[in-house]
Amino acid sequence: MKLSVIANLNQTFVMLAAFCLSFLSLPSAAQIEPPLLVPKIEATTIPSRQSVLTMKDIGASRPIELKGVNSNAYLSLGVRLDEIVTKAKLHLNYTLSPALLPNISHLKIYLNDEVLATLPVTKENPTGPQKLDVDLDPRFFTDFNKLHLQFIGHYTNDCEFPLHSSLWANISNMSTLEMNLQSIALRNDLALLPAPFFDQRDNRLLNLPFVFATQPSLSSLRAAGGIASWFGALASYRGARFPAYLNRLPERYGIVFATNDERPEFLAKYPKVDAPTISVMQHPENPTGKLLLILGRNAADLQLAADALVLGKAVMTGTSIAVKTLEYPPRRVAYDAPNWLQSGRPIPLGQLVNNPTDLQRQGQPLEPILINARLPADLFTWEVKGVPIDLKYRYTPPAEQGDANLRIEINDQFIEAIPLLSGAVSREKNHLLLPLLDDGSLREQSGVVIPAFHLGSNNQLQFSFSIPFSDNGRCKSSPQGNMRAAIDPDSTLDLSHLYHYAAMPNLAFFANSGFPFTKYADLAETAIVIPDQPNTFDMEAMFALLSHMGRSTGVPALHFKLLQTKSVQDAKDLDLLVIASGANKDLLASWGKSLPALLEKGSRTFTPLGKAMDMAYEWFGLSENKTPKSGEGTILLGSGSLAAIIGFESPLSPSRSVVAITSNTPTALTSALDALNDGGKVQYIRGDLALMRGESVESFRVNNVYYIGELPWWRWIWFHLNHHPLLLTAIGIAIGLFVALLAFGALRNLATKRLGQHKK
Repeated sequence: MKLSVIANLNQTFVMLAAFCLSFLSLPSAAQIEPPLLVPKIEATTIPSRQSVLTMKDIGASRPIELKGVNSNAYLSLGVRLDEIVTKAKLHLNYTLSPALLPNISHLKIYLNDEVLATLPVTKENPTGPQKLDVDLDPRFFTDFNKLHLQFIGHYTNDCEFPLHSSLWANISNMSTLEMNLQSIALRNDLALLPAPFFDQRDNRLLNLPFVFATQPSLSSLRAAGGIASWFGALASYRGARFPAYLNRLPERYGIVFATNDERPEFLAKYPKVDAPTISVMQHPENPTGKLLLILGRNAADLQLAADALVLGKAVMTGTSIAVKTLEYPPRRVAYDAPNWLQSGRPIPLGQLVNNPTDLQRQGQPLEPILINARLPADLFTWEVKGVPIDLKYRYTPPAEQGDANLRIEINDQFIEAIPLLSGAVSREKNHLLLPLLDDGSLREQSGVVIPAFHLGSNNQLQFSFSIPFSDNGRCKSSPQGNMRAAIDPDSTLDLSHLYHYAAMPNLAFFANSGFPFTKYADLAETAIVIPDQPNTFDMEAMFALLSHMGRSTGVPALHFKLLQTKSVQDAKDLDLLVIASGANKDLLASWGKSLPALLEKGSRTFTPLGKAMDMAYEWFGLSENKTPKSGEGTILLGSGSLAAIIGFESPLSPSRSVVAITSNTPTALTSALDALNDGGKVQYIRGDLALMRGESVESFRVNNVYYIGELPWWRWIWFHLNHHPLLLTAIGIAIGLFVALLAFGALRNLATKRLGQHKK
């Protein structure tokens, strides 16, 4: 990628340079860029906000249990680059064991290794739940913060068992951290990108306005779509939404798309550009706001500037750059999304974590080791025992053989528990490996198989080491705090024996990973169809869906095709993502025979609905075929809000898929977008029709399935014959008769030959 950087010169510097040149009588000229817009800021009040976060929001998915004489819990907290903490208070809800000794038992609160509070246990402490407000010194807050809770507990002044059942403290994950945050103005510098428009320190949903002229062109929306997918990949688990602003300023931050002939009115006096340009400027009405300008002479320039942003932010500095040339990466091949596990080979578990230390645990009790694994949605696991893991692990051996074990789960479903050996016991079944450096730990290797029916698009492997202390009697218990366990990074998960073949439509694939569109991570075989006159809800829906797919793949969508309804015939041999609010139903109405439902303003039409079957049946197409009779359907009249996600085979190309996001009113589209960003609702989206009514999501299987992907011919025949047992029986009988006839003929010929020889 080659980027040419054009610096914005300060007027004072220019005047000084001109004076020096004239003084030295040197005949030269300098070409100076026109000055940027001067913000017209009337208010001088710096904005601030109050943030209230529960411990659940910052990582405590369940109440925090602290056990033993010395137990710790850690929570991570980020503060945005453009904010500082001016006041902070921790509202702690906790319960202490009634057996704790006062004066020596206590709870410590650390912030970034600084002790900010100590909560002693006294005789006056009540035995039930307690509440306490703790002021936290704002001077100790940084960009990335670690909140550390340490429990020191004792139940006797004499010798004690470190993990006695009476040593515990419970902290509610609904405890809150209240912070007053003051906004600050950052410098205008592209080197800060993607901040402040996206800040990785902020765990909230990304809400970033996209700003256009009054009537944005299709090319402007196409350029914005690629950037939306990039921000979606950056936002990851947070999710992202991009409200469309037409000819108006956002409140604080926004991305502005403009050409020399198509721009919002507040940029009317902004100098025209002579090349694709990316600039950052101060918000005209907010002293702490910024606008990121994506500029071009025409549509081609605008697209080039947008692509340069998502591909080349690492070399951007200053307030403005012009893009002279841009080298695009090669088109991606199928199933090569960086966030997905690649099938066809064993995958080292070390490649699935950000840092090797994520595979290690220390202390007591040992926290679970969590590994996220995204799989291609269409992996064919029919009649497959499962996915094997060659697991290599190390741990501090318990003093004696007992209940120590390694518990393996996937998506909170139990898989296997492997007993852990003491140092004096050898294992016959599993191979024992001796470490080169003896650190007192054992290293073992075991084979584990994950059942195929537990696998989904998004998975989390959980490895929990349970190594209890040994109570050897009074004052003889093993020491505290020296327990270690780790999964070796060269442990592998093997997907080499799996093919890509699946029954469609399956909205669970789309809801969880954006499939089938994300089969190619750059969306090279995807066409997005929007109304001929899209409204802001249609635009926001398109950006949110592209963000959803960027979140799944981890890369921006550079090669999707954006079409209006009138040009849908240009999308042959492509998968279609159709966005249709209540204002545009002509396309879906023309495909009515293929649709399980059609929503229109004031009415909704359905073919007979059946509940979607279990996900395993959905994946393999084993659910009962639904063949609607001619003219069969139900028409209902009403004005209530209703949104739907519909899947069906493309009327334009066989074996190509269509997913339509539709609603009976434009505003109802947000219900579908909210459902896709809510993990609790995504699990209920499946089949070929998902309806969103308020907070509820219901899914149905209406039409027959079709299949995509490839299988070896013998597996293809066996799989499809398995759906028709009577036909399979008839074929078996026919083959048996054929073999019997062949055998009969061969034996008859042999008998004839023998009789002939006997007569001779």
